[in-house]
Amino acid sequence: MANTRTNIATLLLPTVFFGYAIYANSALLLSADPRADMLPAGDFSLLNVIDGATTRDLDALYKNELPHRASSVGIVGNARYALLGAGRKGVVIGDDGWLFTDEEFKRIKASDIEDAVARIGKVREELQERGIELVVVPLPAKSDVYAEHLPSMMKTEYMAQAYRDFFAGLEKSGMTVVDTRSALIDAKTGGDLFLPSDTHWTPAGAKVTAQAVQMTVERAGLALSATQISGEQEASVNVWGDLTKFITSPDYAPEIGLKPENVAIFRTVATTAADSTDIFGGDSTVPVMLVGTSYSANENWCFADYLRQSLSVDVVNVAKEGLGPGVPMLELIDSDVLDQAPPSIMVWEFPVRYLGKGALWRRKDSGETGGHHTGAGESNV
Repeated sequence: MANTRTNIATLLLPTVFFGYAIYANSALLLSADPRADMLPAGDFSLLNVIDGATTRDLDALYKNELPHRASSVGIVGNARYALLGAGRKGVVIGDDGWLFTDEEFKRIKASDIEDAVARIGKVREELQERGIELVVVPLPAKSDVYAEHLPSMMKTEYMAQAYRDFFAGLEKSGMTVVDTRSALIDAKTGGDLFLPSDTHWTPAGAKVTAQAVQMTVERAGLALSATQISGEQEASVNVWGDLTKFITSPDYAPEIGLKPENVAIFRTVATTAADSTDIFGGDSTVPVMLVGTSYSANENWCFADYLRQSLSVDVVNVAKEGLGPGVPMLELIDSDVLDQAPPSIMVWEFPVRYLGKGALWRRKDSGETGGHHTGAGESNV
C-alpha cells in the first residue's frame, strides 16, 4: 500500500505542477499589464541569453508577477511532505518531526581536517603574540548528537568521526579544546539541545556548552578575574526553524504538523566591576571575546549570555552570521579590534560541518583567502 501511494504521488505531483505551470504562464502572458519594461533591452537576443541578462529579468518577472506563487509553493511543498515524506534539496526528513541539513551527511577528508588544524594553529600563534589565549570549541553535528531521529538509510559515522579526528588533531597540537560532543550527549536526557526544525542548538544546548567551556578553562589554568554577573529568564519567543523553508512556507506549515520553535530567552549582564579577587588569577580589561558563527551571533540561542554566567566574567561577542567559523576570526585578526581591546581569552566556536567547505576561510563572494596569516594549505581551499 505504501509503495502504491508513493508511486501515485510521484506521478501526480509533477502532473499537477506542470498543469499549474501552463495555467500560470498563460495568465501571466494574457494579463492586462505585461510589465514589458521589466525585460532587458533587445529582449531575447542571443547575447542577453548567454550573459544571463534575460534569465535574471525573467526571474524577477516571475517572482513579482506570477499569480499564486506564494500559495503554490506552500501547497506543493505540503503535498510533497505529506505524500512522500520529503522536502526540497537541502533537507533530510527525520523521524518524529526532526529535520536535518544535508550538509551533515558528507564524508570529510582527513586532509581537510589536517588543513583546518594547521590554520587554527597559525591563528593561535598570532593570538599568543598579542598575549591572548585561544580556546577552541568544536561543535558536533546535530545529525550526530540526535542520530536516533534519522531514517536508518541516512545513519552514518561521518560526522562523529569528523568530530573525533578534529578534536584529536587540535588536542595533539597542544591547543586548549573543549569536548562539547561528550557534554551534549551526556545532557540529552534533560531536554532538546538542538531545535528539531532548525540547524542550530537551543539555549539549553548553548548552556551545556558554556559550562563545558568553563570547566576546560579552569582545568587549563587560564587567568580570569571575577565579575558580578546577573541573569534572568525573559519571555520566550517563537522562531520558525530555518529547515522548514526547505519543505513549505510558514503560512502552510501548520497544516502538515510543522510549527514554530519556542525558544526560552536568558539574558545576563555584568553588574559590577571586577575587584582584586579572581577566580583563576590574573586580570584583563576585556576578559573573554567570543567569535564564531550564527550559533554565537544569533542572540536567540543565548550562548554569550551563558558564557558570562558560567565564566563569571563579561563576554564581548563579535561572532557573525552567514560566514562560517573561519572568516570572522580572520577578519577579526586583520582588524584593529584586538589592538584596541585585547581579551585575555578568545573563545572560538567552530561547527565541524563546515570542515572541507571551500568558503571556510574566505567569503563566498571573494576569490581571495581572508587574512595574510592563513598559513598551511592555503592553496587547497
